Amino acid sequence: MNKADLLHLLPQNKEDSTRATALAKLGYPTVAPVLDQMLDWLRTNGSPVDLVMREFFAGLGLPAIPAVRKALRSKHGLLHHTILEHVVTQWPGSAVEPLSSELQSLATGSGFYGTDLVALRLLATHHLAEPKWLSEWAVFNVKRLRELLSSAEATAKLLEYRDAP
Repeated sequence: MNKADLLHLLPQNKEDSTRATALAKLGYPTVAPVLDQMLDWLRTNGSPVDLVMREFFAGLGLPAIPAVRKALRSKHGLLHHTILEHVVTQWPGSAVEPLSSELQSLATGSGFYGTDLVALRLLATHHLAEPKWLSEWAVFNVKRLRELLSSAEATAKLLEYRDAP
């Protein structure tokens, strides 16, 4: 099957789990030409197609690394989080290790989804970074999150006061 044929088999929308399942069942290496497009469906935040693709990539491991690396270098925060939380956490260390550079980069960021924490956890779990460095980032994150929580609680309290009769 060539790439053009495979492109016609891609899901039509985020609800199209029938096509997603059929494509995933073709397996690797048959779907290799469209791995990037399949991985892009992980942006659809828990949709039926996303769930099929999560399972497919979680079981794929090493062959998915080029597509995963490319996605982790993109600017799409939800895609980063979904890939790390629902795919890479399912992989053995031998498949995670080639992504150590991307994981270290993501671990030093911050964002809405907590991808930095997942990256840090993966690095620690698979011993892919210096323990001292990991510990320093963990302590930094705890401090940062406590400060954010305190700020959020203060804001909520302020808003409660304003809403009182």
